[in-house]
Amino acid sequence: MSAAMVAFDPFVPDMEGAVVELRREAVNAVVRQQRLREEIAAIRTRAHEIEQQASRALARGEDLLARQILSRGIFTLKTRDVLEAELAEVRGHVGQLLATMVRAENRAWRRP
Repeated sequence: MSAAMVAFDPFVPDMEGAVVELRREAVNAVVRQQRLREEIAAIRTRAHEIEQQASRALARGEDLLARQILSRGIFTLKTRDVLEAELAEVRGHVGQLLATMVRAENRAWRRP
């Protein structure tokens, strides 16, 4: 819909500012979501490396070394779990923001 076909409804006070703020918040949430995805990818790679090292140590019969590798990597493994839970939460937040933004835009804008 072009700007020429849409006009701000003067009977909805401050709605235009609310829509702009919702858009800004949605963009920030999407950016946060993308950063989390990137962090998770890096952490997953590191967690996979840790698991591989521990598996190789076990295959060589070095149980103590495998436990040491896993204990040193436990922070990475726990961080991965925390970030994945946070990403799920952010995804829900992004969905809510986008739905709210669409509803607000529908109330704020009308055809002349």
